[in-house]
Amino acid sequence: MEPVPTDFWGVVVPSWLGAVASIAASTVAVIAFINSLSAKGGVREIGEALNREPTVQREADVSVGVRLSATATVGPEPWSFDSDGQVGTFRNTSGQLLVVSGITSTGGIALTLRDQLPLDVPPTASFQVRLHQILGGPAVRGVTLEWVREDGELLSRTYYL
Repeated sequence: MEPVPTDFWGVVVPSWLGAVASIAASTVAVIAFINSLSAKGGVREIGEALNREPTVQREADVSVGVRLSATATVGPEPWSFDSDGQVGTFRNTSGQLLVVSGITSTGGIALTLRDQLPLDVPPTASFQVRLHQILGGPAVRGVTLEWVREDGELLSRTYYL
């Protein structure tokens, strides 16, 4: 049996170039995946730090139809928020009855609340929301909680996941 002649420059070299290129592309993909994991951890740390900040958004002039919000530092924080990525738990830490009037989520998160709004939450009581993360959403995701204090003031706060 005679060996089959091969075209070195027409067959062998392009095959080797294709193999080297696919190995290089795989290496770049692995590096990008590792970088995305570390960036996701950094975003999570930033979100946890922002959740520890005691700031609330005060809503003013609602009767006129204009909503002016100014960030004001209040103490102590009226809510504690814990999340495992699938279930978020809000606990009333203010010592007074709070009425939750709305819950919204940012892009990349869909949420489900078992109870109907408005929701009365007495001191030390808690309620849960089910969180559904949407693939391809933004890196920074959050849940905004709006509530009314006993004195009638409307407040809101965004908690980051």
